[in-house]
Amino acid sequence: MKNRFTVVVSSCDKYEDLWDPFFRILKAEWPRLEREQIPIILNTEHKTFYLEGLNIKTLQLYDEDEASVWTERLRRTLESIETDYIIHILDDFFLNDKVRDDIIDRCVKWMDDRSGISMFCFKETYVSKNIRDNRYEGFERRPLFGQYKFNCQAALWRRTRLINYLKKNENPWEWEEFGNWRSYRHPFHLFYSHIPGGPRVFPYIYEAEGSTFWESGVYRGKWVLPSVDPVFKMHNITVDYSIRGIISPEEYNSSNSEETVKRKEDAPKWKQAVWFIRPVYCKAKDIIADIRYVLKHIDHFF
Repeated sequence: MKNRFTVVVSSCDKYEDLWDPFFRILKAEWPRLEREQIPIILNTEHKTFYLEGLNIKTLQLYDEDEASVWTERLRRTLESIETDYIIHILDDFFLNDKVRDDIIDRCVKWMDDRSGISMFCFKETYVSKNIRDNRYEGFERRPLFGQYKFNCQAALWRRTRLINYLKKNENPWEWEEFGNWRSYRHPFHLFYSHIPGGPRVFPYIYEAEGSTFWESGVYRGKWVLPSVDPVFKMHNITVDYSIRGIISPEEYNSSNSEETVKRKEDAPKWKQAVWFIRPVYCKAKDIIADIRYVLKHIDHFF
């Protein structure tokens, strides 16, 4: 049977220490990859990787130590692929349960039947008010002017459409922000995201440290221990965490830490008033900075 999609794992050469645990877990939690020999492209600069049983290719689009721009490299990778659809995931999305092939196949059929659909995102999107159009079970439509219609969470994309969404000179954060603004020019391109509380297609979201949600295995170059340690132990994978270091909950989510909340509640009234006014002041500064940034990078929006 012809493969309907290619799996694209976005990474970079300096993160090669993640590849062995990532693909070993991917192989275990997604048996279909080995069974059907679904093509996997490791989107990195120059280095290669092999794991028995998986159909992994690296394109070596760049010379060793040659710099690359994220969107340009992803675009060149997508242009080398023949399947109509791709599933895009990142190298630190370590799965903690089985992938839901039934939902993936359902999404492929829905995209076959409706050419206007650009992607199904397999993670909830809480920013902006989504539209429950009840057309596709387990998913809700993103509004035209919603934030993060372009995002790097695990998702099924229409390959040619994604290529057109990529400018050649953006990093992932610029693409998520400015690329999203460019999407407003395409009112008939539809984006769907996972409904909160539904079954996870790619289960890599973790809850730890009380109410803290950890969405990735590495943050700011350091290991997120609540995410990776239980998964690595489950798969008998040993990693030397001292090489990258371990990020603390305070670093990862300092604004929501219990200690910070309690300190604010116990503070004198005048301090609480300052803390109330400060975000307004900071927001105004952010808006001014955003306007300056937009004017400086105006070419990204067209």
